[in-house]
Amino acid sequence: MSIMKNTKLNLDYSISVLSFSLLILSVSAQENATHPVDVAGIILIQSAFPALGVVNSTLTDPCLPTPYSWVTCNSDNIPRVTALNCGSKGLSGILVDFSLMDALEIIDFSNNHLTQHFPDFLAKFPKLKELNLANTKMIGTVPTSLQKNQNLKLTVLPGNPYLCFSDDDSCSSIQLKTVIMFLMIAACVIIIV
Repeated sequence: MSIMKNTKLNLDYSISVLSFSLLILSVSAQENATHPVDVAGIILIQSAFPALGVVNSTLTDPCLPTPYSWVTCNSDNIPRVTALNCGSKGLSGILVDFSLMDALEIIDFSNNHLTQHFPDFLAKFPKLKELNLANTKMIGTVPTSLQKNQNLKLTVLPGNPYLCFSDDDSCSSIQLKTVIMFLMIAACVIIIV
């Protein structure tokens, strides 16, 4: 049974990779279209957060002829997405890894419900100037590379009481409180069941 399950997972993964590759190829074949890496990233984000717009079989370009309301694009011949303006959009869920969108300068997911550990991939954007994750309910540790980046306006407070900085003494107490909170929740679930 386990072998069949692993085979099915491998097949599902292979089909996903093939579909994604075909999507990139079809987008890159279009003239005057947004860079295919950015289109793929936008599709991933839309899939994670349907409130931003429905992903359907008729692929629309996030930059052309008019950018999506939550996207900012540059004016290059092959436009690049330079900003994700997703603050206060009523989003709930987990940020998917869209780090291939290497032209991003602004990422704003503030005032949404993103209960997850701080995603390390957010430290991978070479041109990032602003990152706003205030009031998102994230937990964990902000990567040191983001904290020390002098060219980055980093906003993670307020609204993330279980988020800490790795050089902050409060990290260990916050992590301890988080562990205790999860243990208490688990105990309650066990008692109820």
